[in-house]
Amino acid sequence: MCGIAGFAGRTPGGERELVDAMLGKLVHRGPDAGASRSGAGWALGARRLAIIDLATGDQPVADESGAVVAVCNGEIYNYQKLREDLLARGHHLRSVGDTEVLVHLWEDYGPEMLQHLRGMFALAVLDSGRQVFFLARDRLGKKPLFWTGEAGGVTFASELKALRLALPPKPALEPGAVGSFLRFGFVPEGQCILAGVHKLPPAHWLSLNLRTGEIREERYWGLKLEPEPRVSFAQAQRELVHLLRESVRLRLRSDVPLGVLLSGGLDSGAVACLAARESASLQAITVAFGGAEEELPLARANATRAGAGLSVVEVRPEEGLGLLPKMAEVFDEPLADPSCIPTYLVAREARRLVKVVLNGDGGDEGLAGYRRFLAARLSGLPGARRWGPAAARLLPGVPAAWRERLVEGLRSGADPYLTWGPVKLTRAETASLLGGEGGSDAVPRAEGSDPVNRMRAQEIEFFLPGDLLVKMDRATMANSLEARSPFLDHELLERAATFPPSLLLRGWKTKAVLRAATAGLLPEEVRRAPKRGFEVPLASWLAGPWAGEVETVLADPAAAIRGVLAGDGLVQWRSWAQHPDRERGARAVYALLTLEHWLRRWG
Repeated sequence: MCGIAGFAGRTPGGERELVDAMLGKLVHRGPDAGASRSGAGWALGARRLAIIDLATGDQPVADESGAVVAVCNGEIYNYQKLREDLLARGHHLRSVGDTEVLVHLWEDYGPEMLQHLRGMFALAVLDSGRQVFFLARDRLGKKPLFWTGEAGGVTFASELKALRLALPPKPALEPGAVGSFLRFGFVPEGQCILAGVHKLPPAHWLSLNLRTGEIREERYWGLKLEPEPRVSFAQAQRELVHLLRESVRLRLRSDVPLGVLLSGGLDSGAVACLAARESASLQAITVAFGGAEEELPLARANATRAGAGLSVVEVRPEEGLGLLPKMAEVFDEPLADPSCIPTYLVAREARRLVKVVLNGDGGDEGLAGYRRFLAARLSGLPGARRWGPAAARLLPGVPAAWRERLVEGLRSGADPYLTWGPVKLTRAETASLLGGEGGSDAVPRAEGSDPVNRMRAQEIEFFLPGDLLVKMDRATMANSLEARSPFLDHELLERAATFPPSLLLRGWKTKAVLRAATAGLLPEEVRRAPKRGFEVPLASWLAGPWAGEVETVLADPAAAIRGVLAGDGLVQWRSWAQHPDRERGARAVYALLTLEHWLRRWG
C-alpha cells in the first residue's frame, strides 16, 4: 500500500525534486519508506506502507535492464500465482512481494497485463525501450489516481493535495463539479473539483507515447449484469459463500497484524466470521454514536461469533464538529458523507491495534442491500406507475418522508435514481445556490430492462467509486492503515451479476441470498435485523451541538462559501429543520458545511 506520484514527457530538469515534493504530501499513505527514480523527462516515486515483503518490497521497482520501471498503490492479491508463472517462463525476480511482478507482466503482455491482476491498484509503468508511459486503475476504483496533462506530458499523483504542486498557484474551481457536489455530496468520476485535473476512471488505462506525445485512454473491464434464469436460490447461496470465502482468504495475506472493521450488519459480520476460520486471532473495531447504540449489541454478537476481540469507538457530536477542518484536509475534494467522521475515527483506533483491516464495503451495491432496490423492484411490476403511488402510502413501517420519495419516483417521467438515490440538493435547490445553474445529473445511464439491475449498475459505477470508496481510502490512509474489501473482488462480483434480482430481493428483505447463505455462520439476530446505514445522528447533531456552526456558515457574510454560492440561497437553509424531508434537509446542510470547510482549507 502506497502513495505514488510522477510524470513523463516533460522537458528535462527538476524531475526528482518535483516528485520528491509530491511524495512529501503523501507520507501518511506510506510512512515506512520513500524513494524516487528518474530519467530524461520522467520520474516516478512512491511512499510505502509496508504490508507484504517487508525486507525487499520497496519501490520503484525495475526489470534487470532498468528499462521498465513501475510503482503501485494497492495490493495484487494473486501475486504468488503470478510470480510462480513468471519464474516458470524464465523471469528473474529479486523480491518476494507483489509490485515487482508488474514490470515482468508488462514485458510479456503490455496493457493486457491488467487482465491477469486480481486486486486493488493504481499503477504507473515507464518503458524507456518502447517509449511508453502507462497508468492504470483497478476495476472498481478502490485506489485513486489524479492526473493532468499538457504539451505531450502527463503528471499524476494518488491524491489531489500532491498534484497541486504541479498546478498553477491558484487553480480554478470547475463549476460543473461544484454543481455535482451540491447535488450528490461528492464529485463524481469524470469530474474533478479543480479545472484541468482528471481522475482516471475505474477499469481504465492511459498511455502516453513519449515519441509523439499522443495520449490514449481505454476501458479494459466492465461488469455485465446479465441474469441467468436457471440459477437457483440454493445454488446462488453455495456459490456466494465459496467465492466470499476465497476472497477473504486472499485478503488475509499480510506480514503485519490484521483486523476487521465490524458493524452489526451482514456484510462485515460475514467477512469477520470467515476470516476467523483462517486466522487464529482477529481484532475487530466498531463504532457507537454516544447513546444511539442500537447496533452495538449486534456488533458484539458478530464479534462473539467470530471469536474476535472488540474495540468500541464512541463518536460524540462535539468531536465530530471539531473534525470538520480535518475532514477538509483528508478529503481534498469535498465529500459530504457524514459517515466520513466515524470512518476516520474507527480507522484511527484500528491503526493503534493493527496495520491492515478487512471491511464489508460492496455488499450493498453488489447484492442489492439498499431500500431503494425494493423501490426499483416495485417500479418494475405491471402497472406500477398507475397503482404504485397509492400502494406505497399504505406500506407499514416505512417513514413518511421515504414514502413520499417512493411515490415521487413512481410518477411518470421521474428518474428513480435521482429520487431514491443519494441526492443532497434537488436541481431547483442547486440552481438557487448557483445563480440559475442547476448542476449536472451526472448519474450514468444504465442499460437493460430490469429496474433493479439498472440501479445495481448505477450504484457500482456512480455511488460506490464516487463516495464510498473515496471515504474508505482517504479515511484509512490518512491514518496509515490499509483497508481491504472482500465483497469487491471482481470475480465475486462477476458471478453475483448473474444472480436474478428475484433471488436478491425476497418479500421486503434485501440481500436475500446473503441472508440465507450465512445461516449457521452469523448470529440469527444479525441475519434477521433490518438494514441499518452506517450513519451519524446528523439531524440531532445539527439541531443541537452543531447549531452555532450552521448559523455561522449560512448567515455570516464573511463565510468562504459566499464567494461561490448565492447568499439568498444559503439563508433559506437556516430553516432546514422545517423541510418536509427533515433527514434530507440535514444532509443538504451538511453538504454546505463541508463545502465551507473545504473552501477555508483549499479555496
